[in-house]
Amino acid sequence: MNRALGAVLCLGSVTAVGMAAGPAQAEAQHAGCRVAAAKPYVSVDGKIRAAGSRAGCIDNARFRVRIVNNRPGPDRVVKSGSKVVRNARIVVALTCADGAYYSVVTDYRGHVSRSRPVRLDCDVPTPIPTATSSPSPTAIPTTSPSAVPSTVPSTAASPSASAPASTAPSASPTSGSAVGTAIENEVVRLTNVERAKAGCGPLKHDARLRSAAYAHSADMSAKNYFDHTSKDGRSFSDRITATGYTWRAAAENIAKGYGTAQAVVQGWMNSPGHRQNILNCNYTDIGVGYVAAGGPYWTQDFGRQ
Repeated sequence: MNRALGAVLCLGSVTAVGMAAGPAQAEAQHAGCRVAAAKPYVSVDGKIRAAGSRAGCIDNARFRVRIVNNRPGPDRVVKSGSKVVRNARIVVALTCADGAYYSVVTDYRGHVSRSRPVRLDCDVPTPIPTATSSPSPTAIPTTSPSAVPSTVPSTAASPSASAPASTAPSASPTSGSAVGTAIENEVVRLTNVERAKAGCGPLKHDARLRSAAYAHSADMSAKNYFDHTSKDGRSFSDRITATGYTWRAAAENIAKGYGTAQAVVQGWMNSPGHRQNILNCNYTDIGVGYVAAGGPYWTQDFGRQ
C-alpha cells in the first residue's frame, strides 16, 4: 500500500449561488448542499475508520455514514452511524480486519455519495483522509463525487521542472502591500504553474483568504489537530466568511508534514481530490497559510466572488 511518511492531506469545498452580500447573511441562497464520502483507512489505534461530510446545506437532516465490505453477498455493511446535523463531519469506526472496504453516506434528502474501494492492511496505518464534495460551483451532481484517496499516490504529474525547491523563511507576513510570506507565495506560484498547464487562469493571492488560511494553520499547530473543522466548530467556509470575503464558491486543501512548498504542491497534485481543487478554473483567488511548528501545517483556501 502506498502511503506518505509523516505527511497527510485533507480537503473540502462548498458552493453557494445567488450571493448578494455573503454566505452568512439571511438572503444568501445555498444551492450547493452536498454530501461526500472518504475512503476507509486504518488509524494508528488499529481500527478501520471512515468519514462523511455534509456541507453547504441550510436544513437539518439525519446524516448516515456506513462502512461496507467490498465482497459479494448480502449484509455487507459492517458499521453504520448517524446523527441529525446541518453541516458536519461524522466518523465511524470498527475493529480492523484485513480486506477491501468502501464507505457510503446519505442525508435522507436525496444526497448520496460512495467512496472508491480500498484494500486495508491492519498492520499498516494510513494517513487520515477527509470526505470531499465536488468543488465545481454548479448544481448538485447526479453522480457520486470523486473520493479523496487515503494515501498520497506514488505516481502523478510532477510540478514544473523549472520550479525551484523553496526554502523556509520566517512565518511572519512580508512587509508592505505584499500578501503572505515567501514560502506561501511560492505555493501560490507553483499552484499557478499547474493551473497554467491545465489552461486555467492564475489565482490572485487575496489578503482575506490568506488571513483565513494562516489562522487555520496556526490554530491546528497551536491545538495539535488536523481537520477542516476548527476546535470551536467553525468550518472553512465560516472562517473565510469571517474575513469579509463574499464568496460564491470556496474550497480548502490542508496538509501536514511536507517540508517545502514544492513538496506540498506535488503532494496535493498527486491526490485526485486536491488536484481537482487546484485545477478548478472557476476559482479566481487563493490564500495560503504556512506554520512550521508541529507540522509543518499548510492551508490553501480558494475562492470566487
